[in-house]
Amino acid sequence: MRVSFLTYNIHKGIGNDRLFRLERILETLREADADIIALQEVDQYAPRSRTQDLARVLAEELGMAYNLGLNVKLSKGAYGNATLSRFPIKESRNLNITWGIKKRRGCLVSRIILPVGDIAVFNFHLGLAAFERMWQVRKILQSPSHDSMRNLPTIILGDGNDRRHKLNALFLQAGYPDTCTENSRANNTFPSYAPLFRLDKVFASKHWKVNHHHVIRTKVTRVASDHFPLNVVLQLDRKRRK
Repeated sequence: MRVSFLTYNIHKGIGNDRLFRLERILETLREADADIIALQEVDQYAPRSRTQDLARVLAEELGMAYNLGLNVKLSKGAYGNATLSRFPIKESRNLNITWGIKKRRGCLVSRIILPVGDIAVFNFHLGLAAFERMWQVRKILQSPSHDSMRNLPTIILGDGNDRRHKLNALFLQAGYPDTCTENSRANNTFPSYAPLFRLDKVFASKHWKVNHHHVIRTKVTRVASDHFPLNVVLQLDRKRRK
């Protein structure tokens, strides 16, 4: 089965022009037409995003199921990660991967029902410090959520804030190679006005084969957020499902 994934840090719907324009995010998601979407920096009831529940608005407009893991509380509202799916979401958990007194971070775990069976999706937004990120990845990989679904076809994706790709070895050791095989400028996702770094990534278990890996660069995505969205199309290998 062919499944299209997209990861996108939407920066609360606030673009490089400092304007809140959720319609730009919605246009991008519609055109990408992905089956499963992992979003980061998704506001809920925050004044800066017109007190909207962004995950709900986007999911309803796209006709998708969704879940939301809030991590950072604001004076009014909060924000976190959201996963949208064309397929039913069977269960979800929000892992707390906050290190010490650092900014609160989370990894939203979803068990999604595909026509050929269940898959696991881990949607993360990692910290800014290298030691923090290493600890967070280990926390995810050693979590009960990961252990309980370790035999399922699994995707781990999101904003890793990992400019030097130091985390790739940890994921590879755990059986999740990076779906991107070339650190070229074409694959950089941040900042969208002058992309220098490949911060947004997708890691896939052995059950998947990579069909397509593409950073979506358009006139709209250059201004809609400070990150470009990343679209990865994967083929679920039936022989490796067991």
